Amino acid sequence: MAEPVQKRTVFRTRMAAIGGALFLAGGFLFLILLFFDLTASHENPYRALVTWVGVPFVITLGFVLFVISVWRQVRQARKEGRKVKFNLSIDPTDPAYMRNLWLFLGLCAGLLILVVYSGTKAYEATDSVEFCGETCHTVMEPQAVTYENSAHARVPCVDCHIGPGASFYVRSKVDGIRQLWNTALNTYSRPIETPVANLRPAQETCENCHWPRQFYGDKLVTRTYYRTDEDNSPWTINLLLKIGGGNPRTGRNEGIHWHMVTANDISYVATDHKRQNIVWVQVVTPEGDTTIYTRSGADMPDFDSNTTEVRNFDCMDCHNRPSHKFLAPATSLNLALAAERISDDIPYIRQVGLEVLNAEYDTRPQAQTMIADSLRTYYQEEYPEFYAAHEREIDEATLEILDIYNHNFFPEMNTDYRVRENNLSHFVNDGCFRCHSSAMQDADGNSMEYDCESCHLILAQGPSEHPDSLESNISGLTFRHPEDIGEMWRETLCTDCHTPEQGY
Repeated sequence: MAEPVQKRTVFRTRMAAIGGALFLAGGFLFLILLFFDLTASHENPYRALVTWVGVPFVITLGFVLFVISVWRQVRQARKEGRKVKFNLSIDPTDPAYMRNLWLFLGLCAGLLILVVYSGTKAYEATDSVEFCGETCHTVMEPQAVTYENSAHARVPCVDCHIGPGASFYVRSKVDGIRQLWNTALNTYSRPIETPVANLRPAQETCENCHWPRQFYGDKLVTRTYYRTDEDNSPWTINLLLKIGGGNPRTGRNEGIHWHMVTANDISYVATDHKRQNIVWVQVVTPEGDTTIYTRSGADMPDFDSNTTEVRNFDCMDCHNRPSHKFLAPATSLNLALAAERISDDIPYIRQVGLEVLNAEYDTRPQAQTMIADSLRTYYQEEYPEFYAAHEREIDEATLEILDIYNHNFFPEMNTDYRVRENNLSHFVNDGCFRCHSSAMQDADGNSMEYDCESCHLILAQGPSEHPDSLESNISGLTFRHPEDIGEMWRETLCTDCHTPEQGY
């Protein structure tokens, strides 16, 4: 007579109970999150992370644990030569089963409460600026501090660094694993490498708020500079910045934002990873005319090589530091002097300020001590009478210079303006002149346009802090350098004199 088949439930082991609880709790949570995701008014990359990656992982883990438990029970029964039929029925007469059943139900309830609460809090936390800037404090401190002082301080980090959609979201999360690993092992780069390689195109982030076709007309800009003489002599320039773009009223493409009018297709090749040394530029007009510029004397890239990147020109190629500006010392000192946070009556304060800000320090505490000591010692030794009469003004200037340092220099991460080039200018680094120079020529030997008046028109300039007292002309003035350098400014780039080492 054949041995009867014994019926047993698969929930006889704790592994099966735990796996089943994870599976059911994860499935229930997925339905809740799916409802939120379909009805939400805006995209949230971290909600997508939990909904489409985190919760499915929990469901899969629960299923795998459950299957392993069933397989082990079947294997054990066969090994012992028993005929057992495993099913999902409830067996209230089996104490072991009932214990695991209550374990299963208790885990389901606990997990549901936990995942709903923690998932909600996770959305709030991971979508915050604090999560991006403060979770890895030392690593991200330069980015967090400069972000808080930027024009985009009210735009969440994830809106630009990730944005909506799946592809860049997945890339950022995969890269985040690498970053987490490097942080844990203390093997991360100092400074953090830029530009960000997996950043989505600016048209998908910047242009959600900024529309190049509506950037037209001119912008009035006033800049006051101070010279490195004893009197910290001012020099003010009042100019019209030709923003330009696509003017819907005239139909013309004009000014600086001509580059970004959609109908124009501009691409380039840089030979360095920071995209500073540009050797090849292609411009395709709306009519289909193509012009290629190459840098004289430079080795041309191998376009058949997989390592040569032909990059489409976009906003980030000029506005490469939209939220993380590290100001050069002279820029910060000019602003502080113009705002009277530093008194321009203090002799050589701009020059001394440049020297102490540009000096090398190993740590921030060391920098704060040495900057304060250097300023105090300089004026005690070089201008003892002035120091005795104006100690308060010098102390105030010291505090302002320390504040400048704290907002722009991060020695532990080897990060400051010298490694965070700002392309939206032509001081300190070449910026505009990476492309616009006499060295960039087309096949006929014509240089790419680099006339100063292409981008701005000087309305007033001169040695004063007050624009109404300056030499002025609404039709435009020829640039006059604050120092008497003759016509040299026509022949050389600004960065031939205004170097990163000087901090201008």
